[in-house]
Amino acid sequence: MAEFWEAVGVMLLSTLKHTLVGVPSGFAAGFGMFEVILYTAIGGTVGVFFFMYFANTVKKAYLWYLKKRGIKARKFTKTNRFVVRIKQRFGLYGLAFITPPIISVPIGAIIVATIYKNKTRAFAFLVGGVLFWSVIGSCIVGPIAKLIAGN
Repeated sequence: MAEFWEAVGVMLLSTLKHTLVGVPSGFAAGFGMFEVILYTAIGGTVGVFFFMYFANTVKKAYLWYLKKRGIKARKFTKTNRFVVRIKQRFGLYGLAFITPPIISVPIGAIIVATIYKNKTRAFAFLVGGVLFWSVIGSCIVGPIAKLIAGN
């Protein structure tokens, strides 16, 4: 039963910060490489689905929260400029590639859902990015985790 909750925890972490938190936490929980790939891929895919299809609701709630607090939403930030540059140079491919490791699944999914109208195609690319980074992240972190654990 404890392993089940550890797997759920890895999946939940992967819905928010996939590659930098979800993958290492999978190895820290004691899962093997295949399990880490599976759990982080499932978590990342669920995160992409949730945040992409509820992007408008999440965005409206965020803007309402800022307005309630009296904070004006900044339009030009370093992150915004970075995302626009990636979109202009590489399009959906680039955004799907940088979403899991750099800008996080929720923010990337909301940005992609806002920019691109073909949700099915955008979803497929984002899930492809999540799967790619689940495998690559596990291949990089797995040997390091074994080295640290002394196995």
